Amino acid sequence: MSAFSPRQMFLLDEACKPIAEAFDATPYLVGTAVTPSAGGRGDYRDVDVRLMLAPERYDALHSVAPDLIPFLGIAIGEYLASLTGLPIDFQIQHADVANDRHHGSRNPLGLRTLANYRGDAHPEA
Repeated sequence: MSAFSPRQMFLLDEACKPIAEAFDATPYLVGTAVTPSAGGRGDYRDVDVRLMLAPERYDALHSVAPDLIPFLGIAIGEYLASLTGLPIDFQIQHADVANDRHHGSRNPLGLRTLANYRGDAHPEA
């Protein structure tokens, strides 16, 4: 369950595929957009997408330039927002630190195919 329509989820999934390929890591939808409140869909301020990198990959990226990771977060967030129309908050995180600090739901992005969007009246195989 997420706060998005199938179309919005499809666009977000498709937009995340080149990110997953470029970083060889899966982006995740996290935060309030993953678990909408009892009030129903659409109850979120922004859409939190996180890319958690293994420590050695994160450290290698950080060593290139200290401000590269936050800059990439802003740039990739803008890329995702432009393709989806959603208010994206994208961050690249150190996987160990993220796993220690955050324990909420994570919805993997960029892995779905068209079969995931068949609808509720598709005949069973």
